[in-house]
Amino acid sequence: MRAERRPEHCAPWVMGQELGWRIPSPVDITLSPLDQSELDPGDDPRTAAQAAARGELWSRERSSLAVDRTNWLHLYQFRTEAGWENMFLPNGAGSVEWHLGWNAEIPRGYFLLVAPLETGPEGLEIPTGVISSTVCGRMSQGQGFGIAVRPTQPVTIARGQHIARLILLHADSLQATSTTQDTTTAEERV
Repeated sequence: MRAERRPEHCAPWVMGQELGWRIPSPVDITLSPLDQSELDPGDDPRTAAQAAARGELWSRERSSLAVDRTNWLHLYQFRTEAGWENMFLPNGAGSVEWHLGWNAEIPRGYFLLVAPLETGPEGLEIPTGVISSTVCGRMSQGQGFGIAVRPTQPVTIARGQHIARLILLHADSLQATSTTQDTTTAEERV
């Protein structure tokens, strides 16, 4: 018996595991799925939330999200210049924006790829996303760096447990193209 063909002996695999940074959870938390209804609150947000049969209405950029009262959404808050802010904000489609308590500053022309872990917490989806240096700058001016997460079942996460990865990308990597050459003949394609 031999054990030479193992991932840790493969340089490309090792480099792939070492690339970027792992994001640790800043708190101990149990998340559960968050059913959300997106709606236009009009002039009377309270009536809109009642019509959606939900206990809370969260205003976002161009719409509002009605959700049932969920304790973990309010469990952690942090102080900003504007006052106290929730660590978790409903984001739509069952996801929440999780503010992590730190900022990321990246040079202009670079992006941060938010990616799930191969062995991340079971029951927590991390939607893949690309964040520009401009958006990172805006986050630094507001509530700090945040990522989208989607609990699909009750999941308990310990403080310090890794939840996602950040990978720095140059703008050129987002514009890369590939070309392929078809080596089959017309007779072979029939």
